[in-house]
Amino acid sequence: MAKRGSMIAVITLAILVIALFVFIAIPQIAKVYASGKAALKTASARDIALILDTIYAYPHDIELEYNFDLSDFKVSISNNKVKVYDKSYGSPGSDPTLAQYDFVSVNDAPNFPLDQPKKIIFKKVEGVLAITYIK
Repeated sequence: MAKRGSMIAVITLAILVIALFVFIAIPQIAKVYASGKAALKTASARDIALILDTIYAYPHDIELEYNFDLSDFKVSISNNKVKVYDKSYGSPGSDPTLAQYDFVSVNDAPNFPLDQPKKIIFKKVEGVLAITYIK
């Protein structure tokens, strides 16, 4: 009988811990999605990746400005991926709402970390891509 009572106590404690976690985590997750930041990250990651695909496919020199304020985020362009994550996280892997989108580079391995860009300037001259930004 004592074993059954202790087992019920352990199960009850486990359920309470899980319930507490859910009641704390759900409002925080909902707050991130309700603020629109998750949608902004996704849209901007997709936009930047499509811009890079277009620039690589375009046969001539080109300069293009992406005038969208991403100063709340960090943008990482490397390994044929665009990652947009919250500036409060140290790395893209630690942001639970990381936005990531792939692009195809041509004879290039771009590596551009952008820290809180307000405007991103893409430039391709003689087949060489350069990305600068205004903070």
